[in-house]
Amino acid sequence: MKTVVVTIPGMIFEDDLARLRAATDVTYVEIDSVTEDSLAELAAEADVLMLNFDVVVNGCGELSAEFWHRSELASLKAVSFDMTGIDWSSPSSALERGLVFMNIPHYSSQSVAESVMAEILLHSRQRHMAYVDEIKGRDVVGRKGINLHGRTIGVIGLGSIGSTVASLARGLNMNVIGWNRSPRDGVELVSIPEVFDRSDVIVVSLKTVKSGSDANVGIIGAEALAHAKDAIVINLANRALVDEAAMAEAIADGRVTAYSLDRNADSLAGPLGTLEQVHFPPGNAWNSDESMDTLRETWVSNVLGFIAGAPTNIFTE
Repeated sequence: MKTVVVTIPGMIFEDDLARLRAATDVTYVEIDSVTEDSLAELAAEADVLMLNFDVVVNGCGELSAEFWHRSELASLKAVSFDMTGIDWSSPSSALERGLVFMNIPHYSSQSVAESVMAEILLHSRQRHMAYVDEIKGRDVVGRKGINLHGRTIGVIGLGSIGSTVASLARGLNMNVIGWNRSPRDGVELVSIPEVFDRSDVIVVSLKTVKSGSDANVGIIGAEALAHAKDAIVINLANRALVDEAAMAEAIADGRVTAYSLDRNADSLAGPLGTLEQVHFPPGNAWNSDESMDTLRETWVSNVLGFIAGAPTNIFTE
């Protein structure tokens, strides 16, 4: 089989490529960005494509449903991605064509959960606002914080990341409630409005689903936010899960006192972009030494498993 690796520099090492070359004919392409046309050309005649997300987001941003049906990809059988969420790749179209998509589940759960906790602590103590004062040329003011001990955290989405957030929050003696599509042992599950009604801190940690009966784009909207009371809201999952106009209104009304989401041009240009209550951290909550080690190991192992006829980490919608 022929495997084509398309990635930015630094994502994979020579030892990893050696493992691949022992089992498959490897073409390694190190590039900063791709268009759909250039990616199709690079992957032409490949049986397996190892695709790094960064080259896509730096170039065309997303892959269209039509991409996977291009004639250049007629021999393609499987794609191994270097991340967990792959909604940006039009997976429905690829699965309809019969491609096997493999992702990397849970590799960064601890890293993302700890980043979520960092955002919670940032807002609860308001220490970052001293830097905002300094940047804006104001007198630096020490603001009063809140203690998290004994307060309630509501976790919306109790998958690997959300469950890890819940565990860390218990370490701070917080009360944990949540919302999830399926039961979760040890967590009181309530409706999303009740999460907002009862929680001092709300964490959105859902997998993004753009279509179908489980679609959740905008799931946190005006109805849920109407129940918020002086809440800190953290969303390092996906900006699409939260109605940003409704969030801006909730902040203006004081129902939400602080909000965090990954830095992105669209949100910065929208109603949240100028609000001091909104923190825009870089989108690297997943990035740690431990996460990267697991990523490389699994990214390569997915390809080797597919070639051996025993694929693992198969993505299903």
